[in-house]
Amino acid sequence: MTLTESFALASFTLFSLADLRYRLVPGIELFFLGTILLTLPATPIQTGIVLLACGWGLFRNISGWFALPLLFFPPTWPVLLTGYGYRKGLIGRADLLAISGLACLFPLPAVILSLLGLEVWRRIWIRRQTGSIPALPGMLLGLLLFLLFRITQ
Repeated sequence: MTLTESFALASFTLFSLADLRYRLVPGIELFFLGTILLTLPATPIQTGIVLLACGWGLFRNISGWFALPLLFFPPTWPVLLTGYGYRKGLIGRADLLAISGLACLFPLPAVILSLLGLEVWRRIWIRRQTGSIPALPGMLLGLLLFLLFRITQ
């Protein structure tokens, strides 16, 4: 397991526990900053474009036309989708920063698996509890599945 995978796995484990317990994820900004610092020297173009997509999602005063050129870069698709959800008030800020960090650290299949893990977690959560859904445990499920696939190959 590489340094980036270990960083993401340890961070997401701690953040998932915090999200389940407090419904708040302190330090997600530090995780996002850490992912930028880890990946900027190796892949500056991907990190920069993902950062632009995350910025579009975070700042509601940026026009939607700004996101149009970003659609031509597939690793930003999950970030743009999550950013749209944040702009509409459906998804939390920590979830957007977490997906953006994953898009910087991992290839597109890992990010898509983390979103699929989130959907599985959402379906389990709705059956057992009501209220807002902590998203980071679901993202951790998808990330663990991706890392398991990577280890077995």
